[in-house]
Amino acid sequence: MVFASIEQFVRDSATWLWGPPMLIFLSLVGIYFSLRLKGLQFARFFKAGQLTYKYRTGAGEGNITPLQSLFSALGGVIGNGNIAGFATAIAVGGPGAIFWLWIASFIAMIIVYSETLLALVYREKSPDGTFSGGPMYYIEKVLKLRWLAVLFALTMGIKTLLATSTIQSNSISLAAYTTFGLPMLPSCIVLAGLTWLVIIGGLKSIARTLEKITPLMVILYLIFGLTILIAYAGAFVDVVKLIISKAFTPAGASGGFAGATVMMAMRYGVARGFYSNEAGTGSSPIMYSTAKTDNPVKQSLIGMFGVVIDTVVGTLTAFTILITGVLDSGETSTALTTLAFSELFGGYGGYIVFLASFLFGYSTLVAWCFYGEQCFAYVWGTRVRKVFRWAFCFAIIFGFMEAESLWSWGDLLNAFTVLINVVAVIFLIKYVVSNTGIWKIE
Repeated sequence: MVFASIEQFVRDSATWLWGPPMLIFLSLVGIYFSLRLKGLQFARFFKAGQLTYKYRTGAGEGNITPLQSLFSALGGVIGNGNIAGFATAIAVGGPGAIFWLWIASFIAMIIVYSETLLALVYREKSPDGTFSGGPMYYIEKVLKLRWLAVLFALTMGIKTLLATSTIQSNSISLAAYTTFGLPMLPSCIVLAGLTWLVIIGGLKSIARTLEKITPLMVILYLIFGLTILIAYAGAFVDVVKLIISKAFTPAGASGGFAGATVMMAMRYGVARGFYSNEAGTGSSPIMYSTAKTDNPVKQSLIGMFGVVIDTVVGTLTAFTILITGVLDSGETSTALTTLAFSELFGGYGGYIVFLASFLFGYSTLVAWCFYGEQCFAYVWGTRVRKVFRWAFCFAIIFGFMEAESLWSWGDLLNAFTVLINVVAVIFLIKYVVSNTGIWKIE
């Protein structure tokens, strides 16, 4: 009875925090940062995209190349949320949710730029040679709040170890069970072994692996998704009009679709946008801090453009659902995306979505293990790294269990990291502005 009450409290708290309060907070922060940085995400949009392929090897100190850091960070950002989360956003919030998701992405870009720049400017070289940065470092170095930095590191580390590990393995093993009838426990064990093979080698092994997996999974998903859009090209303009019109007018009920108000479209669109690109969590800046760079602004612009790539992948999911006309089927989450792909590819649609789900989830596991070990290493020193890697793989095995409560705990801990980090960046925004002026780019 006590455990049930605690679980319900956690679920209610997570739901409330990730409701209007967090969305309004992040939106206002993003608008404030945009004003302070004079709309940098718009002014430097094309430059940021250009740097992702021109500044691939980087210069200066660091552990991995800027391109490797981008692919590694995207491996952690682009996950099953791009398949299931975007589908749920339009299933509940209506087609207009995608418009508000785009708006949220532009706001998120400036938040990611700001936290990444701070992480790079105040990073340090650990005794084992790993360059370490992120919210815990700039909170301690500039705000002089060691206790708050430790709290952030512990919160993210625990969330990674107990929630991220099991949630991702649960999603993948459940997809394997649904598609192929494979038992979930053996799938989780195999997934734990595959993850161990990569993460036990540390950062460079992670970077080399994600440098190959991330572009592969994105390109494959884009190819299959664009094939659907081309096959239904005649309805493309109508889908765009539908998205824009339903962002400002209610979506009526149709079939299994319950209908959505403008507020629902806005809420689910903004929520899915921020949740997908992880703006404010301080996670991807931990990876970008390891990049070889002599210009933090360049690397921060690359990090900022990662939000664009994530949004494109998720938007493709939404377009395939809308253009194939399966939105009113009554399905949600991954099942809705699978239905959309099956409209063109038949029985192979499920296999395509499963492959994407596996690659997206696996890359998330590999990237987030590094985030977790960096947080624990900040608190307890570099010797904890290997212990964390083994513990993380062990936790993956428990993904065969019911994951609803784990999602709630993960959401709650995620909210705490966002609140700690974003409030810190608000106090440090003047350093973001000044460093943006100091580090010129061509």
